[in-house]
Amino acid sequence: MKTNTKIDALVPWRPDFDSNNPLFDPLRPLLTPFREFVEWPGLAAYQQLLDSIEPPLRTQHGATLKIIAQEGRPSHFEQHYAPRIFLHGEIQTRTKNWHDFFQLLTWFIFPKTKAVINAIHIPRARQRIESGEVGRRTPVENMLSLFDEGGVVITSSDPALLQLVRDFKWKQLFWQHRDELAGRFECTTFGHAMYEKALAPYIGMTANAILLVVDEGHFARPINQRLARIDAQLAAIFAAGEQYHQPHDLNPFPILGMPGWHAGNDVEAFYDNRNYFRAGRRTSHKQEN
Repeated sequence: MKTNTKIDALVPWRPDFDSNNPLFDPLRPLLTPFREFVEWPGLAAYQQLLDSIEPPLRTQHGATLKIIAQEGRPSHFEQHYAPRIFLHGEIQTRTKNWHDFFQLLTWFIFPKTKAVINAIHIPRARQRIESGEVGRRTPVENMLSLFDEGGVVITSSDPALLQLVRDFKWKQLFWQHRDELAGRFECTTFGHAMYEKALAPYIGMTANAILLVVDEGHFARPINQRLARIDAQLAAIFAAGEQYHQPHDLNPFPILGMPGWHAGNDVEAFYDNRNYFRAGRRTSHKQEN
């Protein structure tokens, strides 16, 4: 079984990369300016998208987001990636790079949460960098990075369905309760690395999930309203800092089990793959929010 994949930075631009894949649904409202490009859009196109937003996207420090080219190794604290965003709004971005393209787009979808995550990193990053222990991340930093890169948000109006996620009851969730998922259970991709992996999905793709209970009317709302509600709730959870402290606190989620997210998951036998749909590795102590 393939367990890892990475999209090469120079993979050709595909303006229709999101075709027939509901995993990309949160991004679609942002993609119109990029449909016309037959080659990779430049950083100026990214900046134009930022400039089109009113009010502008800002960090918690108050800096307006802007795109700058990826530069060399930082020589002091303010030149590191997260501090540079926080203090100056400067997102260092590589050209012809899917990972960085999706990183930008997630700021539009989850501006409050991205700003909170960025702000939480700053005092911890300062301590590491100024003490000469740049690579010694705290458990909170590791958890936030895992979620920022490979996170999803599972929303449901039925706590019993969320309990199946916590209990690793994948076949019950995705097959036996399949008809119940539509309109009562949704997976929203947060992490930019997860979007990147979805360009070439593989059995083994597993996300780091946060589970949220929503009201019955949530799924009838337009997608932009659903995303805004998720963003506000996530930002409040991370800002409070009471529930998620380490990577172990996130719920593993085999993302290709979602109906329609993989061409082969319309048959029951798909969910018999125990290498992918694994039995519980732990008992989660995290309750839905």
